[in-house]
Amino acid sequence: MRFRIPPFLPPYAVLLLVVTYAVAALWLGLARVDAITRVSDAASQNYETAKDLKDLMAAVADMETAGRGYVLTADESYLEPFTRARGRVPLLLSRLRDKMRDDNVELALIEDLVLLIAERTTITVSGIERKRAAPDRPYEVTLGRRGKETTDEIRTIIGTLQAREEDELSQLRATLARTLAEARGDLYVAAGMTLLLVVCLFLAVRRLRSFIPPPVTVPANTVVPESTLERHTELDARLRDVLLRARLAAESTPADPGAAERTQPLVEALERALAAHDGARESDPARPDSPSVGQALSAIGQAYSVSGGLTVKMTIDRTIRVTDPQKAFLILRSAEWALEAIARRKRAGDVTLSFTLGGENTLLGILGLTDNPGTPIPFTPREAEEANALRQGVGAAGGTFAVDEGPIGFSLTLAMPSA
Repeated sequence: MRFRIPPFLPPYAVLLLVVTYAVAALWLGLARVDAITRVSDAASQNYETAKDLKDLMAAVADMETAGRGYVLTADESYLEPFTRARGRVPLLLSRLRDKMRDDNVELALIEDLVLLIAERTTITVSGIERKRAAPDRPYEVTLGRRGKETTDEIRTIIGTLQAREEDELSQLRATLARTLAEARGDLYVAAGMTLLLVVCLFLAVRRLRSFIPPPVTVPANTVVPESTLERHTELDARLRDVLLRARLAAESTPADPGAAERTQPLVEALERALAAHDGARESDPARPDSPSVGQALSAIGQAYSVSGGLTVKMTIDRTIRVTDPQKAFLILRSAEWALEAIARRKRAGDVTLSFTLGGENTLLGILGLTDNPGTPIPFTPREAEEANALRQGVGAAGGTFAVDEGPIGFSLTLAMPSA
């Protein structure tokens, strides 16, 4: 049994599914990448914010330490770290304000932090100025309690902001891990869908290939390949084919009396050529006898049987003898025409050929289920012309020639009188 796509799933539907899957996979992949990128960018911003808070805390501590060291010792070397830390604070506050602009709570804390740092800086600067004005006077603590309270509030706010950033970082890590797990699951599902669609696409391509006529393996207008029959048999078949067509051409125009007269010399010339050919063959003892119709049908069936492709299963009664050469030609040519037509519509599988006796008639039957029995492929002009010529030739010999191409496949039934 051949595995086929179900009829409700035509090949173009499979191709549409493949395209839809490719677009959906691309969209989902880009969405996952965007989600991971957003989480990564947010985590990077949180890391930078946490670093800026740490640097701000260090700058505030440097300002406080340098200011206290100067007012205690009047050593000018303390002013350099104080000035450097004081210059860094506005830049760090500006960067933190920009990063926390979307969070009203954090932005309010930053504004409070600006006021507190400004107040703490003012306290430190006033102490430095008093020490510069009177370097010999002992250090006097002014606003000491307020300075400590300001420093504690600064530390509290920065600690609160750092805790919020750490909490956001934890949430981002969890979101990133979940997004990566979902992306990994999508990859597994995509791999399974890809494998399934590859199988469906393979089957769809096989079905689409069935609509393409295969290359003709046997030359047209020959009874069988030259390697099977002798050349004289092929010449005999060609002469009889031309003679048949010439006679049909003369009979097909009854309204034109002159057509028969113009065609008669050609018919007579072909008859003389055929008679001369038969006489030469009979007078030459080196030539073997012509094969019987059964042998010729067997050779034709073998010629159309291909390994891995068509297989012609033959039932031939070899005791049948067809003495009339013209009838034998019509039987063989009809069989070849039918097998050639089936080969154009069927790439692989079995074709049955039977040659038997039925009452007073010799019966030839050829049947093959085409790849697409539901949608018959119309005859080509050459096939239709040859079928019409064979039908008329068989009818002139008193037989019947019937071709059926429908849901059951392609079939030929030929009945030829035995006498």
